[in-house]
Amino acid sequence: MRKRVVFIGAGKVAWYLSHALHKYGYIISGISSRKISSAKKLASRFGAEFTSQPEDIVKNADIIFITTPDSEIKNVAKNLCMKHVFKKKQLIIHTSGLLGAKILDCVKKYDALPLSMHPTFSFSSRSFNEDKLTGVWFVLEGGAEPIQLGKRIVRDLGGKFLVIESDKKQLYHLALVFASNFFVGIEDMATDLLKKCGIKKKDAVKLIKPLVEVTAKNICATGTLKALTGPVERGDIDTIKKHLELLSEHAQPYKKAYLELSKHILNMVEEKGEIEKKKIRVMKKILKIRK
Repeated sequence: MRKRVVFIGAGKVAWYLSHALHKYGYIISGISSRKISSAKKLASRFGAEFTSQPEDIVKNADIIFITTPDSEIKNVAKNLCMKHVFKKKQLIIHTSGLLGAKILDCVKKYDALPLSMHPTFSFSSRSFNEDKLTGVWFVLEGGAEPIQLGKRIVRDLGGKFLVIESDKKQLYHLALVFASNFFVGIEDMATDLLKKCGIKKKDAVKLIKPLVEVTAKNICATGTLKALTGPVERGDIDTIKKHLELLSEHAQPYKKAYLELSKHILNMVEEKGEIEKKKIRVMKKILKIRK
């Protein structure tokens, strides 16, 4: 039997997952959003109901996705619990990377099944590319039964799954912030430095594109240690000194980031064991005494 799915929240995640689930045979039966025009726009893609009152559409759903901002998930679940709209064996899923399934615990009194299901993917726009979720990892957290149902959904989407312990969920999310959000921030710093060279930002992005792509490819193919390059990895002390001078002159706010990242990279270099210890000691001194 085809599963009926409702989304509470009509943002980027809802747009992508609703289209993906629809493609693989799920029935998108309802969309709810505080902004009725947003719910209507997404619902129109599937001929689904739309509303600003989620209690109007959840009763007949098999799966309910709560894709609101993290700060709203608990209240959404609590309000629906107070209205007694959940039923036995309904799968209630939130897609927060930070929060665990426990935040949905009130649904258990109706024998509904709470699940945290977070895709390790960057949803940067309200759009859908049918190939993008193939091979994407979904991190599942919750009880045994909802996790099994979550695994089935992930398989249907062509993804892969990993089950995580509840007390590790927040640390997991922090790791992804370093992997994605901070990466974008660092690339923006790079393009800003290139602008100071007289290069337009749109051209700066084009300039770093091959470097970014090959770096990501190397990390995925060989791991972070083997993908590492640059002055610290080479033990190029004079270049490090010059970089710090340039940052003091042209981009003082970026200097602390350079120092902290260089310190971590130096630890990686020590682990590789390919640079003589004298150079390691000199680099440690430079990175610690510079302010």
